[in-house]
This record gives sequence, C-alpha cells and structure tokens, in this order.
Amino acid sequence: MLSSSLLRRAPPAISFITTAPLYRPYSSHSSPKSHARPPSSAQPTSSTIPSTSSIASHPLPDDVNPPPSTRPADLILPAALDPSAPAADKAKRLIALGRAYLSFYKTGLKNVYHNYRASIPIRQSLHLPAYLPSSPSFSLSSLNTPLSRANFQLIHRAAHDVRRMIPFSIMLIICGEMTPLVVLALGNAVTPLTCRIPTQLAKSRRLRALRKSAALRAHRAATTGSVSSLPPGSDPELRILQAEFTNPAWIAAASASEVLRACAALGLARSHAHPPEPLVSLLRYRARLANHAAYIARDDALIREGGGVAALEAAEVSIAVDERGGVDVSGDLSGWEAERAERRWLQRWLRQE
Repeated sequence: MLSSSLLRRAPPAISFITTAPLYRPYSSHSSPKSHARPPSSAQPTSSTIPSTSSIASHPLPDDVNPPPSTRPADLILPAALDPSAPAADKAKRLIALGRAYLSFYKTGLKNVYHNYRASIPIRQSLHLPAYLPSSPSFSLSSLNTPLSRANFQLIHRAAHDVRRMIPFSIMLIICGEMTPLVVLALGNAVTPLTCRIPTQLAKSRRLRALRKSAALRAHRAATTGSVSSLPPGSDPELRILQAEFTNPAWIAAASASEVLRACAALGLARSHAHPPEPLVSLLRYRARLANHAAYIARDDALIREGGGVAALEAAEVSIAVDERGGVDVSGDLSGWEAERAERRWLQRWLRQE
C-alpha cells in the first residue's frame, strides 16, 4: 500500500502531449497581456501557471488540480479562406482540417491510455480493481485513505474515459475525417472527455442549460405552483440544486418525477419528462443521482482541503461548476469575466453547504 504522503502527491509524470484547450470552459488561467484581469477576491492567489508544454515532465505543482491531460488538448485548425479562394487552396485546407482533427483525436486517445496507466498505482493503494474501468465509490466513508483532489479526479476521469475508448476508436477508424460530424450528432455518450472538440463542448453546454431551465421550471411548478424561471446563478436556484437535487436525504425520499427533474438539471438525463415514471426506477436514475451527489460531496471536501476555489485552475472551476448544475452561471460573459462569475458561484456553493 502506498503511504499517505505518497497519496498526497500528484500522480506520476506522464510523457505525452498535454496542452490546455482553447475552448473557454477548459482553458488555463493565463490570458494575453492586453487582456489583464481586473483585481478580484475571486482571483486565484497562487502565481503558479499550469504547464501547457507538449511534454509533462514534472510533477503537478499542487494537490487540487489533476493533470491537463485529463482535459481536451489544443485543437489548432487551419485559417479560414476567403470564399473567392481557388478550388485548389480550398481542397488543401480541407485536407489540413481533416489531419488536424485526426491529430487531436489521436492525442486524446493516447492521453486516455496514459491517464489510466498513471491511475493504476493509486487505485491499487485504495484497494480498487486495478484493470477494470470502473469509477470508485464516492461516499466520504468509503475512501478512508488520504487522497488529494488531483489524484481523485485522475482516477475518476481515467475510468470514465477508458470505458469510451474502444467504441470511440472503432468510430474513428470507420468514420475517419467525418468523425467530428458524427460526434456532434451522438453527443458525449461515446466520446472521452479528452476527445471532445470545442464545438461539441459548446453544443453540450447549450443543451444542458436549456434542459436545466426546463427542469427547474417544472420542479417549481410542481412544488410551489410558480411557473416563472429562476435567474441562472441566483440564490433560489442554488438552494434547489444544493438542498434538494444533491442532498442524499431528499434523493432517497423524492418521487420518480422529482428524481428525473433533478437528473435533467444536473446533466444526468436528456429530459425531465422522459422516460415515463415506471422506467425511472428500472433505469436506476435514483442510484445515478445518489452516486453523483456523493461524488459532488467528496469533491467539495477535497477542494476545501486543497485550498478552496482560489487554488483551482480556470479549467477546473468550469468543470466543477458544470457538474454542480451551474452550467449557465456565466451567461454571455467571456474570458476573465466569465471565470470570475464561475469562481464566485462555486465559492457560494461551498459556503452554503
């Protein structure tokens, strides 16, 4: 068994391509000098800048942020051409575009493999099956061995992605350059997190925001009679997400329709109205919601232990906010303003617990 001190350290160094993605929700803190951040209490206090080099050859600088390889890499596409460009130039760009996507997907699949290999010693130290792609139990009492959030997220994301590695690889072989179009149609069901392109992530966030809004309206109509929408990120919305939808006691006593609304709001179901109530139990939506709530509770505790929201990279803040149902709290904001709104929302979440 690894000692407690080893578990508090970051996972082993991984020698493969790991870069921070271009899409805002999974980008690094760093911003161009011409767009400096305004002063804010929500800004990270650490001056450490996460590595965005192609080789991750050093241990992680902290215990709260998992390796960048657990998120999508950079997707660098060829520049757009003028509509009047020659047909030969357009053909060359299409070829370059296909190569860029294939390179991105190959890098993502390599990262899935290496992340899972790096997670095996941690899984063994926790007495988890080493080679079965299953996520650990997330209850606070089930993992008594000290564990950093960086390692916790590494084993969680590695297990999530490796289950999707084989079907996605088959799809990539069959579809080739058409894979981006196929994944946009299929969504995230068969796509590892490391292989999700910016367009796919943006579409997923838009759909989740719409489903969450519809689920919350239906929930308020059923419980209070009100049909008005709650402003994204407001205190009443936060209370529903935290005191009800991720509260183990509420989940255990909730009706099938309530469970389905909570799942839709948290991105665990495609709709708050489907499937029919008799199938909610059969398809184990209650167990799915309870497991997600336990995961959130575990992650909340590890964020606090690791230094709070200020210690999180911008990419990790966005992921944490999304997982807790705050997918639309930044609204139409971008850059540092969006990051600041998400940091403040996550701080409120942790304080209200």
